[in-house]
Amino acid sequence: MSGIQKIGKLFLYAGVEKEEYEQLLPLMHEENRELLRLFSQLAAVMFLLLYIASMLTNGFAATNSTTYLICATGMLLILFCTCFVVPKYPALVMVLVFLFEVLLYTFGIRISLLHAEKAAVSAIAFLLVTPLLFYDRPIRLTALIGAAVAVFVAIVARFKAPDVAESDIWNMVTFGVVAVVTTLFIMRIKIHALSQSRQIEYMGQTDLLTGTKNRNHYETRLKGYPGLCASNLICVYADVNGLHEMNNREGHPAGDRMLCAVAAEIRKDFGEEHTYRVGGDEFVAFRVDGKPEDLPFEIDLLKQVLAKKGYHISVGTAVREKTQGEMDMYALVSEAESNMLADKREFYRRSENDRRSR
Repeated sequence: MSGIQKIGKLFLYAGVEKEEYEQLLPLMHEENRELLRLFSQLAAVMFLLLYIASMLTNGFAATNSTTYLICATGMLLILFCTCFVVPKYPALVMVLVFLFEVLLYTFGIRISLLHAEKAAVSAIAFLLVTPLLFYDRPIRLTALIGAAVAVFVAIVARFKAPDVAESDIWNMVTFGVVAVVTTLFIMRIKIHALSQSRQIEYMGQTDLLTGTKNRNHYETRLKGYPGLCASNLICVYADVNGLHEMNNREGHPAGDRMLCAVAAEIRKDFGEEHTYRVGGDEFVAFRVDGKPEDLPFEIDLLKQVLAKKGYHISVGTAVREKTQGEMDMYALVSEAESNMLADKREFYRRSENDRRSR
């Protein structure tokens, strides 16, 4: 990879690959939502306190009362949208992050221009700090920094005394470059840390052979399923027939291929999020608010698809209605497992599936 390509990847994806960056976007949106909720609260309190103080004093603070009130109102609106709108429209969080940053830049420039004879301080402080608060593409943050510097320079050149304006312009341009370099460096560290955190979480929750969620994640989420459903919860318990014999006859790679094929079909039918490998050859899947009457057809189709590949599974299901009161997840899974065992006995009862041929 050439130097230009590396620089381009740094500006576009903070140094990680494009595919990895796109996979991190939902996590970044969630992180930004929490950060935005915190920072907008703090900023709203700060501006409200400044507004109250400005109403009780004279001089510099008093001349800023309207600015403080506008900024406080803006932060409260951002906080409201973060709490009540973003959960429905997650991607909107980046728009709110942009508005938050623009509001801080505008405030910094406004405060810096109140005294034409003094050098700017607030605008430079916000220029350096604001880009580091959230997760975003470095190129977008660089563009925002550049826009803030350009606006500041244009306003200062127009309204400030020439000697002060010259100093402010040089300072703003210099610290603008520093802000860009710092943002690139810090954002690269933050995105890489987020990527590593995601990988660690994936490894802790996922069965690496089959790609399904593992037993640990199953135990963690099990008791939370009643809260996910509105009408019913379906549990499917599947066991692979003949894994041990497949390993002995054709070797463990063949058994691994069998497990992967079964896991893939179950995930296809019941979803990545709700399919778990809970044992060597056992899988549990859940369907939230499904149609129990469709289950027999779906299970038969699942078995037929796997049979064409030379694999066989025993399956048991159980259903709980939300109206039945408190849902006992262990009883639900146990019932599905019992039905699976009955299906397994029926499978081996037929002569062609005698256990001696396993």
